[in-house]
Amino acid sequence: MRILKVGMLVLQLLLGGHMQVSAQISDNGDGTCSNPVIFADAPDPSVIRVDDAFYMVSTTMHMAPGCTIMKSYDLVNWKVVNYAYDQLEEADGFALKNGKSDYASGSWAANIRYDKYEKRYYVIVTCNTTNKSYIFSTEDVENGPWHRSVVDKCYDPGFLFEDTGTECKKYIVNPSDDLGKHETYIREFTVDQNYDVTLGKPKIIIDHANIENPAEGLRAEGYHGYKIGEYYYIFMIQGVGWQRQEIVWRSKTLEPGSFEVKRIFAGNIVDKNGKDVMPFTGIAQGGIVDTKDGKWYAFLFQDYGSVGRIPVLIPMEWNDGWPVLGNGGKSVDQILEKPVKGYTGNGIVISDDFNNGRSRKVYSDKNVNTNITAGISYKRLKKMVQTAPAEEVKKAVDENEYGYNGSNLNLEWQWNHNPNNNLWSLTERKGYLRLKSGILANHIQEARNTLTQRTYGPTCSANVALEVGCMNDGDVAGLSAFQNQYGFVGVKMENGKKYVVMQRAQQKGDALGKVMETVPLEQERVYLKADFDFYDKTDKAYFFYSLDGKNWTKIGDTLQMHYDWPHFVGYRFGLFYYSTENLGGCVDFDYFKVSDEI
Repeated sequence: MRILKVGMLVLQLLLGGHMQVSAQISDNGDGTCSNPVIFADAPDPSVIRVDDAFYMVSTTMHMAPGCTIMKSYDLVNWKVVNYAYDQLEEADGFALKNGKSDYASGSWAANIRYDKYEKRYYVIVTCNTTNKSYIFSTEDVENGPWHRSVVDKCYDPGFLFEDTGTECKKYIVNPSDDLGKHETYIREFTVDQNYDVTLGKPKIIIDHANIENPAEGLRAEGYHGYKIGEYYYIFMIQGVGWQRQEIVWRSKTLEPGSFEVKRIFAGNIVDKNGKDVMPFTGIAQGGIVDTKDGKWYAFLFQDYGSVGRIPVLIPMEWNDGWPVLGNGGKSVDQILEKPVKGYTGNGIVISDDFNNGRSRKVYSDKNVNTNITAGISYKRLKKMVQTAPAEEVKKAVDENEYGYNGSNLNLEWQWNHNPNNNLWSLTERKGYLRLKSGILANHIQEARNTLTQRTYGPTCSANVALEVGCMNDGDVAGLSAFQNQYGFVGVKMENGKKYVVMQRAQQKGDALGKVMETVPLEQERVYLKADFDFYDKTDKAYFFYSLDGKNWTKIGDTLQMHYDWPHFVGYRFGLFYYSTENLGGCVDFDYFKVSDEI
């Protein structure tokens, strides 16, 4: 195992007696930055600038809340400031109910634009589960609330907003939902006084979107549309073999047959000697944005193994109305001058003491002025399980499960699928995240209320303090490297005794997994740690436990991580608790500490 220090700065702030440590950041502290600009899973980036601020949205799949809104003043240091929705839908698959899941589905291909005349932000995502698209809009991108419109499915959509000088005309451009077809569609949409969206009829404007005909790789998709100067532009990803490439179509009109195409990027990140850094399948898919002083950048992503799909910043110039990316479209430098200087940041992964100090975010305009309606205390839950019929317990657990429970997590956290807000709390025991047992699960992939943050590269580590005095037989809780081929270090209770265990999937789809090592536990507080090594796509995770939070013992074997379908997201830190036999227990996480070092 190597010990690496990444990023230029690790900020250490003392909050509530626990150390708050920043995630890896790409700001080098000397007016330059390093690519990848975000070494964490943030696929399908779409970026806009409004005055001095940049806002980015990204695909979040089955995570909730969903469609992360990030903010930056320099395109380098990003902070999570909001989400577009709390639950995309409430059907069983979105909530891990009745054996259903939404892995690899949920929201895809997020896109954001701003209408300066309405002073309103618009976000679109597409859902393969419902075969619908969702358009969210708000006047306050950082605080909401958002108004939701459900419309016909527009696969991998991109907005195209046109400033006419008096209004903003709004279009959606997208490929066919049939992956065997290559047409490009456009449709205008209108917004009424209630902010509800009506789509116009789709029209084919490009017959075959790939440059090569027949296509020689990935179908052209991942659209991002713009009207810049006299041209309409549609940026797309396509493939040639396994190489990802960025192409752009342009036209002075939106009439069919008027568009022409050019390949604008097909390469990797390079060092000062022109040598590939982190070579893989290329960099493509994302949007473009300008700075206030007129510099242009592309913000695309690169697949990079189990850490996920990571954004890369590429300087862009214009030549005869065509965008020129990086080094003539063939590579992008690893070290860049920062687009805007004078700003710093902490990254999009944070440590947490689980204090409930942040104000509430109301994502949906339907929930404005609502009060606390959810939350079942551990004592009440335990008593119900002991005295009430099972159907009454289920009814109480399900009732108002999406209501507000008075707890306000930091925005860097997302749940695996929709949470049940009756079964977690930051207020029941001050300074702790309490997870409660009200639903049985067979394994971690079925477990409700698994709380996650992104892992990041090239290395990262997280440790937690976990209190397990209220567990029951059949309960499992701990810290996971969460993806389809998961691994975890945690505590299991069997026959009245507790054990520290390391468990992992043996292959893709092995949700039950196998326990690789078991150690008896005779105390109620234990410390768990997971280290991640993504350096050069090593993609290995290691697990540890401690009885005092200082001296660590490796447990189990090494998890070889894989970026797998159907999850289709990078590995996550996951805090989890589930019951396989008995309801009515709880566990408490005291803190979550993240570090760049392993």
